Formats: sequence, structure tokens, C-alpha cells
Amino acid sequence: MVRSSVQSVVAAALHRETRELVAYTVLNWRPAVPASIAQQDTLVAGDHRGHRLGMLIKLANLRRAQARWRSARSILTWNASENQHMLAINIALGFKPAGYEGEWQKRLG
Repeated sequence: MVRSSVQSVVAAALHRETRELVAYTVLNWRPAVPASIAQQDTLVAGDHRGHRLGMLIKLANLRRAQARWRSARSILTWNASENQHMLAINIALGFKPAGYEGEWQKRLG
């Protein structure tokens, strides 16, 4: 069996009344690239948007990553241009645009 050297930190929000997971975010770090962290998923369930959960879980995870991976100097994140809410969160947290990516899609049938 081969094991990955990727390490992750996850922050999540649990709804107090229903005990349902309503938001989460994931950061990954690899020892082979110690100066960089990759932001993976961040998701807030539709019924729970607008309560700053995205900001709170991302901030909590950034703090955990900073304490855990002291060699890291940058975090790479990405988002669709139409997701203005998450883009605003990223800007408020100090992220700066570093590039753009385009994708093409062809629907078959």
C-alpha cells in the first residue's frame, strides 16, 4: 500500500438544533512543497448561507494551518467568477488574484 504524504485540516459548522453539518472547508499541505497550502472545498449549505459561516470556517482553518505548517508562505485558492460571495470572503481574508483559468464544456446528446 502506498500512502499519500498530504496533510489536511478541516473546519466545519454543525447546526445546533438539527446536528446537521451545514458548512465545511479543507486545506491541504504537502511536505514536498512546504511553502504552499492548497485550499480545497469550501461549502455552505444553501439554507444556511448569509450568516457568515463561510468566513468563520475559512478563518478558523487558516489559523489552524498557520499554527500547524509554519513553513507555509502562501495559500492557493480558486473560485468561479460568478461566486461573488466567496470571492468577497477571499478578498476580505487578504487573498489577491494571481491568475485566471478558463474551461470549456461541450454537452453531448
